Amino acid sequence: MLKHDLAIHIENYTGQNVEEAGIFYTKPLLLQHRRHFSKEAFEVTPMESEVDIFLPFWWISKHPPQGAWELKEIRFNSPGCQETCTQYEQEEFSLTWDEKVAQDPNARIIGHISEATDGDALANVPGELKPYLGIMSKDAADVLPQHYPYDCKIELKE
Repeated sequence: MLKHDLAIHIENYTGQNVEEAGIFYTKPLLLQHRRHFSKEAFEVTPMESEVDIFLPFWWISKHPPQGAWELKEIRFNSPGCQETCTQYEQEEFSLTWDEKVAQDPNARIIGHISEATDGDALANVPGELKPYLGIMSKDAADVLPQHYPYDCKIELKE
């Protein structure tokens, strides 16, 4: 376990502060379920004795399980997981661990991104991001930027 220089605020699913959380975190861990692999860093937090691990919403969004509620077994066979969550992809992990970023009190976990259209969702946007609400709308996302002579071509994979 590694320790943050300054503890970060962690809330439970009801929005209450979790005491003694946000102090420690892990280096990227390799998680495996059958042929599904994922390499992520996690926050360490106190949990009930019956619980070994709690996968946060951002992880479940990134790796949507199939059959979790209908079957006795879960599978990770979404097209995204089949392409990027293989043993080979995780061994060739392209990100490097930067201790300075991990210790930066202003750094945050990259989480779920979605369109916020109703007043309640917009009220939850952090104050430092409110000046950018105009570029966060669906309308703004659907507009292509202006072309310039120095644009680079991006080759897309199937």
